[in-house]
Amino acid sequence: MGKFNPFRSDKDNQTTDSNAGFPAEKEKGHHNKRPSSSRRSSYESATQGNGVVLAKNERYDAAHDHGHGRPSSVNAAFDDGVVMESGFRGYLVVFGGFLIIMAAIGYVSIYGIFQAKYNDIYGAKGQSPSNVSFVGSLAVGFQFGFTIISGPLMNKFGHKVILWSGTVIGSLGLLLASWGTELWHLYLTQGVMFGIGVSLLNLAATAIPPLWYDKHRGLAMGICFSGAGIGGLAFGFIIPALIDSVGLYWTLRIYAIFHFVCTAFASIVMRAPRQLSGPPLDTHKDTVNLEILKDPGFMLWFFSAALFGFAYIVPFGYVPSFAKDVVNLDANVQGGQLLSIMSAANAVGRVIIGVAGDRLGAIRVAAFTFLATGASCFIWMFAESHGALIGFSVMYGFFSGSFFTLVASITANIVGLTNLGAGLTVIFLTNTPGNLFTLPIAGKLVEGIDYKKAIGYNAAMYLVGGLLLVVLMVYHSRTKRSKAL
Repeated sequence: MGKFNPFRSDKDNQTTDSNAGFPAEKEKGHHNKRPSSSRRSSYESATQGNGVVLAKNERYDAAHDHGHGRPSSVNAAFDDGVVMESGFRGYLVVFGGFLIIMAAIGYVSIYGIFQAKYNDIYGAKGQSPSNVSFVGSLAVGFQFGFTIISGPLMNKFGHKVILWSGTVIGSLGLLLASWGTELWHLYLTQGVMFGIGVSLLNLAATAIPPLWYDKHRGLAMGICFSGAGIGGLAFGFIIPALIDSVGLYWTLRIYAIFHFVCTAFASIVMRAPRQLSGPPLDTHKDTVNLEILKDPGFMLWFFSAALFGFAYIVPFGYVPSFAKDVVNLDANVQGGQLLSIMSAANAVGRVIIGVAGDRLGAIRVAAFTFLATGASCFIWMFAESHGALIGFSVMYGFFSGSFFTLVASITANIVGLTNLGAGLTVIFLTNTPGNLFTLPIAGKLVEGIDYKKAIGYNAAMYLVGGLLLVVLMVYHSRTKRSKAL
């Protein structure tokens, strides 16, 4: 029996030879209804294999079916006649994922505003920019690094526990940071605590929505992750205004409340779909499966993702200070506006990139966007005017977020749905060193107000990562694994 692969696009109906396994798949024009016990066992197997375990009251109850055909809202039909619940509930799940990404990941897009303020506050106390930047690095580092723990926790306790834990821990971290008086207080609260909360929330937001969609999976994930850009767009104007109005610390408290409201609503509406008909899904429950590291294609993706971790957040952290030091703009006002422009372009780009990934192939689109992002850094390097910085912000913002939109599709297409949870865990882990150390590295390169080295470093990470994806395309072409392209 073929394995269920919800990341397969409609045009990809051919067998691949991934080391992780892509058995021959077949299309069926109808869906056979199965006994309720089969529905229950296959659904539990599928969701647990993807790091999603339902509480008892969330699992499919055959009595709810009453012997009738599947509801009219169902529109997600996959291989081997598998039909999953979708419709309005699927839209709610995508909206919940959007809110999580907007509140949790959108913070990363505007962290440069906080960092500029912290540089003024703690720089007066003798702290270097690299020491201050470690607050943001800890948050993003734990966002990815804590996945090695949050993945097994989700398998054991279910996604509802993970969602609510992330909501409480992340919001509490921001709230406690507002009472911090020393830099190490921020390390523990706005860094470690908030990072752990984001890790829990991000894993659920990445793992659950793809289960609801087949043909439009890239679009659904693009909408979810556009929340980071839309959040950054709004916060880039709101946060500076709040800081000027009520001060830095009350701004943190207001954002903590906003974060809690958004993520709590998402925790209520997000859940995995019920399998309504079709044969049992052939998946297993391994959270970390090191066998996937033997696949050369996965290792190319592994190293490309690692380089992305060193690249993505550098402009979000240093464009405001660059605007102040090089172009003589206000870091809080014009710097915040530049981050808003970057975030707006990022939101649009993630949706368009998701659609392009569905139609043209995820790896092909990712390779192009990585190279385009690296090239855009040279606009930043030689920018001497506000207009040039706006141009860079638009181009970088549009292309730079492709990893988040395409990570689930690329990983699933390389290792298969069976190993999707393990693959995502490994890919998020490989992001950790870069996200943890890249802002301090850039801070060291910037000391003395010489930004060219830091910008060149940022460009190199994207360009080399893009070249690795090109090699991955060639490898898959030669091994005839066209689904991952």
